[in-house]
Amino acid sequence: MSYSFPWLHKIKGTVLQNEILAPYTSIKIGGPADVLIFPEDIRDIQTILKHKGSQPVFILGEGTNLLVGDRGIRGVVISLKNCFKEIKRPLFFRKETGNRRAVIKAGAGVKMSYLAKHAARYSLTGIEQLVGIPGSLGGAIVMNAGAEGVETGQVLRSVTRITSDGEIQTLKREQLSFEYRKTIFPDSDGIILEAELELEEGDRSEIQNTMDRLLSRRGQTQPLTVPNSGSVFKNPEGDTAGRLIESLGLKGLTVGNAGVSIKHANFIVNKGGATAKDVNCLIENIQKEVKEKTGIELQTEIVCAGE
Repeated sequence: MSYSFPWLHKIKGTVLQNEILAPYTSIKIGGPADVLIFPEDIRDIQTILKHKGSQPVFILGEGTNLLVGDRGIRGVVISLKNCFKEIKRPLFFRKETGNRRAVIKAGAGVKMSYLAKHAARYSLTGIEQLVGIPGSLGGAIVMNAGAEGVETGQVLRSVTRITSDGEIQTLKREQLSFEYRKTIFPDSDGIILEAELELEEGDRSEIQNTMDRLLSRRGQTQPLTVPNSGSVFKNPEGDTAGRLIESLGLKGLTVGNAGVSIKHANFIVNKGGATAKDVNCLIENIQKEVKEKTGIELQTEIVCAGE
């Protein structure tokens, strides 16, 4: 289905038509977007939502844990990569018992790695375990991203988003539900603009040591120097997807130019010129092998978008 976009002149930000999306994803795969918009501000997003009609809208953050189809994405793609980057100074308070706490307000486009380091500068603990997550805060909220036993939803205090009718809405944590790698909103339609995180005051040196250790281990165990998918599969109960795949000897398995990483079996790497078809076929092969050998049905964590 083809769409027309007579309202694009009303956008103040950057508008690109038939833009190849591969460069905007961590695995460097993906066909063209009908329209890729880098909004300048909230008003641009409201303009898009007002005029889009039946046109689908896809939100693109840092492009991690994302596989865009070879034929691209129809409709409008909104990239938040260059906006909603503000982080406010923490507001400290003390409850009746325990250490001081603080609330940090940050835009949806802020990288999780930067947010964790920002919190550490104020001796705030609670998200140092998330320093290795490559995506943005908005994406981390949607996916309830986590690491080292800590999930984004655990420290979330509120989320501000723009609804499909253009209204600004703030939801408290109690209005949301959190599952493994998924946050459930009362209404699924909406674009996250910013969020508040509630953290506890801790020992700055311990926080920094934790981040240093995790970043060092990440560099040693993940294929960070080549285009990669991020985590492909959710961890099955009582095990990790990476260990399970490795135990079956699937490291290095390839389809076309996509391969299971030698460094980490839950990552798929683009060896050069890989297609979404290659990756999807590789995912299916892994799922089939794991199911046949162990009885476990691996569920994908990576988001597939487009055609």
